[in-house]
Amino acid sequence: MKKILMIIIAALLLPCMSISCAAKKKIKNTSNIPTRIQKEDKDDCLKAVENEPSDEFRAYGSGISSTRDFARHKATLFAKGELASRLYSQMLNVMKAYRNDLGLGEKSLNENDIKEDIGMMSEQEIENCRIVCSDIYRLSDGTYECVVCVSIPAIKAEAITGAAAINEDERTQVEFHEDQFRKSYREQLEEFRKLRREQ
Repeated sequence: MKKILMIIIAALLLPCMSISCAAKKKIKNTSNIPTRIQKEDKDDCLKAVENEPSDEFRAYGSGISSTRDFARHKATLFAKGELASRLYSQMLNVMKAYRNDLGLGEKSLNENDIKEDIGMMSEQEIENCRIVCSDIYRLSDGTYECVVCVSIPAIKAEAITGAAAINEDERTQVEFHEDQFRKSYREQLEEFRKLRREQ
């Protein structure tokens, strides 16, 4: 559980600690932030996340260090944290849609319990996630930036969120409707992927 909490904390710190990958254009560097000396477009790992196939659940991470290995370690840790954060966010969206479909929209969700359930249930899957893509860049100041795309099978992500939904329904004394949950899950996942492609 502590590993997942550390991963989630790292994911929350990612935007503060990494270089933006959305628009890698050469600009005059007026600060101490290192600039890339290679690749101006989106990197292959970010493209791999944006073009996520329907049978996978992917996340992206980036890390900078004076050593290649530590840059790769940081990037992988941030990507795993992003994967945990994405599972949690997806679960909340699915649960809200699922409860609304059942006409139980006002029945409160205990977000802390859901977060704990997702953390415990996803820890092993996230730890053993597959690295889809990994690139290393040498920055102008001599440090290294590594970018990573990690993945778990979508069926496992659905199983984790389904198990968390069952736990939440038991806590709130709501009867679990598996077919309705699967429908809500797939709709929310497709909506998320559509929004990602449009960005």
